[in-house]
Amino acid sequence: MHVIHTQNELIKTLKVLSNIAFVPTMGNLHEGHIKLIQEALKKTKHIVVSIFINPLQFNSKEDFKNYPRTLEKDLSMLKELDVPFVFVPSEEDILDPLQTIEIHLPRIANDLCGKFRPGHFNGVATIVCKLFTLIQPDIAFFGKKDFQQLFLIKALVKQLNYPIEIVEIDTVRDHDGLAKSSRNNLLSHEHRKKAPQLLHQLNAMKEKVIQKTSLFEEIEAHAVRTLNASGWTVDYLSIRSAQSLENPVHDENQIVILGAATLGSVRLIDNIEFCIHD
Repeated sequence: MHVIHTQNELIKTLKVLSNIAFVPTMGNLHEGHIKLIQEALKKTKHIVVSIFINPLQFNSKEDFKNYPRTLEKDLSMLKELDVPFVFVPSEEDILDPLQTIEIHLPRIANDLCGKFRPGHFNGVATIVCKLFTLIQPDIAFFGKKDFQQLFLIKALVKQLNYPIEIVEIDTVRDHDGLAKSSRNNLLSHEHRKKAPQLLHQLNAMKEKVIQKTSLFEEIEAHAVRTLNASGWTVDYLSIRSAQSLENPVHDENQIVILGAATLGSVRLIDNIEFCIHD
C-alpha cells in the first residue's frame, strides 16, 4: 500500500495509470466506507482512497476539533483491504492560504442541511473538485446516507463536464437500523440506544405518505414533535422529490424523506427513498 502525502507525489504516481477508482473519506473508517471500497475493488485494481478532514465544510471550530481522528487504525484497515493508494494530504498541501474561490452550487444547497450549516456544501464541493482534478478518476464512489451531498455532487459532475461515473452505494446500517457514521462514535451509551428513533420516524412518515391519509406538512410536523419530545433537537424531517429535492408535486412517485437531528451534542442524518405506487 502506497501512502501519499503531497499532491505532487500523487500526480506523479497516478499519471501512468488508467481506469482509476476514487473513494473520498474523512477517515474514522467504518463498514459504510468498507462497502464503498469493496465495490470499487470490483471495478478496478487502481483505487485511491483519500483521508482528509475538510475544514471548509465545518460550521463550528469545535465540531472540526472533535471530529474523530483515527489515522493509524484507518491505514491498517485499508492495508487489510489491499487498497493500493491512500492520499493523506495536509491542510497546507491541499488548501490555498487564501482559498477565495469556491464552487457556486444550485439553490437547493442552501436548503435542508444547507439551511442549518451555511456554506457546508460549498466547502464539500470545493474539496471534491480539487480531489477530482488531482486524481482524475474514471469512477468515484459515494454513499446514499448523505443524500443531499450525493445529489449535489452528481449535479456538479454533470454541469462541469467531469468525465467521471458516480456510483451510488446504499446506506450501511447497524443491527438496529442506525446508519453507519463516524459521528456514531461520539454518542453516549444512552444516546446510542435512542439513536435508531430517527430511522423509526422516517419509516413512520413513509407509511403515512403511502397511505395518503395526511398532508405532508402534517406528517412532518407530527414526526418533529415526536422526536423533540423524546429528547432530540430536530433540524428538519422533510418529504421531498427524490429527483429534484424540491417539495413533491401532486403526482410525484419517487420520494425521499430526509432527516437531521441532534442527540446530546451529536448531529445525525438519515434518509429513506421509495416509490409511491397508485
